[in-house]
Amino acid sequence: MDINSLGPMQNGKIDQKFEKAGQKSGAGFKDTINNYVSEVNDLQVKAGESIENFATGKVENVHEVMIAMSKAEVSFKFMMETRNKLVDAYKEIMRMQV
Repeated sequence: MDINSLGPMQNGKIDQKFEKAGQKSGAGFKDTINNYVSEVNDLQVKAGESIENFATGKVENVHEVMIAMSKAEVSFKFMMETRNKLVDAYKEIMRMQV
């Protein structure tokens, strides 16, 4: 068995199935993070609007306000922990010796 037939290179050219695998097949990391941050921001805005509506008397149900605030708080904390884990992973990669 020829060693070149085992990998993506055949006859000096990249195999088409491996070339397609390298292309974007969906949302990239940047898009995923941007979408996630915008969702967290939307929850924060909705919580702020809910608080404002409660303060002005438009909403009388305090439970809805508390639920909106809790959703915003939990999503923000999760986003911060995710950021911390990403920063830790980046620092660990930077400490690696090549």
